[in-house]
Amino acid sequence: MGNNNISYDPESYQTGTRNAGVTIGFNIPLDGSAIELCKERARVEIARHQAEADKARLDFELVRLLKCGEAMKAGVRFHPNSPYAAICADVIVIQPPPPPAPEPKPVLRDETNPVAQETDRQVAGQAQPN
Repeated sequence: MGNNNISYDPESYQTGTRNAGVTIGFNIPLDGSAIELCKERARVEIARHQAEADKARLDFELVRLLKCGEAMKAGVRFHPNSPYAAICADVIVIQPPPPPAPEPKPVLRDETNPVAQETDRQVAGQAQPN
């Protein structure tokens, strides 16, 4: 802050005064809970942003994994000298094992059919030693 008072009247004696000052203010909160609430809100916001960044990175890596795997299964790859070859360099495609063979279905005999009964007797008779 300052103040200048100078007289430029040519018929009188020229005078001048100058004043300078400094203003200092202090704020002391009487309730510290508002500051702690603000700090806690900032910590929560930082943690939320970090979680969003981590999720975005995970999404990126999963999409990269799936797309590289699909390309490798299709037989498509970057040339080894390409600057993009490193994109899929750490992806490994493992073929899943084939599904197990189905179990044979049991043969159902028709007890009311006389032809089936005769065939069963013949098979049983051949199987028995004499």
